[in-house]
Amino acid sequence: PRMRAAIAAAAPGLERDRLAGWDLDTLPRVVEQRGGGGRVVRGFPALVDEGDGVAVRLLETEAEQAGAMSAGTRRLLLEAVPSPVRYVLGRQTNQAKLTLSRYRHGSAGELFADCLAAAADDLIAANGGPAWDEPGFARLLAAVRAGLADATLDVVAEVERVLAVAGEVEGRLAELANPAFAAAREDLRAQLDGLVHPGWVTATGRRRLADVLRYVRAMVVRLDRLPADLARDAERMESVAFVTEAWRRAMDRSPSPALAEVRWTIEELRVSYFAQVLGTPQPVSEKRVLRTIDRLAA
Repeated sequence: PRMRAAIAAAAPGLERDRLAGWDLDTLPRVVEQRGGGGRVVRGFPALVDEGDGVAVRLLETEAEQAGAMSAGTRRLLLEAVPSPVRYVLGRQTNQAKLTLSRYRHGSAGELFADCLAAAADDLIAANGGPAWDEPGFARLLAAVRAGLADATLDVVAEVERVLAVAGEVEGRLAELANPAFAAAREDLRAQLDGLVHPGWVTATGRRRLADVLRYVRAMVVRLDRLPADLARDAERMESVAFVTEAWRRAMDRSPSPALAEVRWTIEELRVSYFAQVLGTPQPVSEKRVLRTIDRLAA
């Protein structure tokens, strides 16, 4: 609490409980307050999505500021534009609606909100966001107002394709009762849960949804081959587990956004092992992934 009070004192009056649109001038990137003994207390202003609205808060680190600004800018923009829900749902086939309605990680409304956020994030990033001043917010608002409906339609279509294949994987896993397949079944279940979970669309991002579709398709290929390839499947699974553990240890020691991205390289390693026919954007191997982890962790 003393730290929070000292940070807030660095810029009295800057914190706001609720914004009605962008009614600020410029949001500073950092504010400073010099205390006793020459100590400097820094605060990092950010738009913060607090559930019932967007506030301005002074945060303790740049990392906190970056995460909050992304979500806060998105929320403020979405409050200012009409919802594209009717436009998007009116263009879904009956089969697509059925697939989306079977989403097991939340309601259809929650899934749509997830897709909407991912579409907005993509438009914000493509137009130089997040916003730090009124002209920047106006530029983002114009871009989101013009492109949100079609971007959300594209995201929902991609998500429907992912969920259709994920549903097939879940059905196949439920039928995999032979104890000899238990380890592979648990590995596939963990992989699927890591890809499709509450909030997965926003966390994944619009540009990577096509990759996730390829990853779940690779799971189907693996299931097709599993009965005749159990020993090799176990060897490859062990390699993936080794690399994954190395990555998690590195993240525990020195987390960074670049190192966090390695989790997608591990998904590509899975494709190269279990579904080579689907291909990977670039060559990938256990040694390559481990070298990348070592380099980024250093």
